[in-house]
Amino acid sequence: MKNIVLLIVFMFYIPVFFCQKAEVHLEAGIAKEAEGNYKAAILEYNKALKINNHYVEAFVNRGIAKNYLGDFRGAILDYNHALMINPNSSETYNLRGEIHNTLGEYKEAISDFNQTIHLNKKHAKAFYNRGNSNQAVGHYKKAIKDYLKSISINNSFPDVFFELGNVYTMQGNYSESIVNYDQSISLKTDYARAYIARGLAKIKIGEHSSGCGDFTKAEELGDKTVQYMIQLYCEKKVKNEEETK
Repeated sequence: MKNIVLLIVFMFYIPVFFCQKAEVHLEAGIAKEAEGNYKAAILEYNKALKINNHYVEAFVNRGIAKNYLGDFRGAILDYNHALMINPNSSETYNLRGEIHNTLGEYKEAISDFNQTIHLNKKHAKAFYNRGNSNQAVGHYKKAIKDYLKSISINNSFPDVFFELGNVYTMQGNYSESIVNYDQSISLKTDYARAYIARGLAKIKIGEHSSGCGDFTKAEELGDKTVQYMIQLYCEKKVKNEEETK
């Protein structure tokens, strides 16, 4: 009887011990990832998965680290493994969809974001991401609908307003694009790309002075790409006005 009890205790203790050891490596990996040391983080996740090859969190976090290192296919494989173990993780679908977006695989991305939203209808980032996919393939009405839905869930994300402004710009609706760039800048005052986009939209409706002011602000924020816009729309216009006088 005593031997049976000891065997039961031993059988219970061993899995717990190994699970705890795998968790130690997971936590070490997360710490390394927070430091930006993604290669070291992956080594820790590898150790965790060697102990427990069904450790969902280790697969997901290793996928995130691989994504940062540019190993997109490797990241997708890790997310695939995680979803085989836990097919109800909305966040894992969203992460995989983001990589498909990066790779220009918009059909696959939209499928993943659809699944994310199916599992979590309040996932603001998934609506934003799907909006980006729809924008990329020219489905502007769907993109606008996704961005507005994302904003209705969380209106503190400047990138959503920025991308919504971009869609309106592509439609030639500059007044609406300016409204959304305004909101984006109010949430992120050093958003150089939003200043550039708003400046261009203003110039399109004849507000050259204000538009050039936005370009100048973007340059002050360190964006050197705007210098061409300044030369094209601002310096050339000033020169032409001086020659006309």
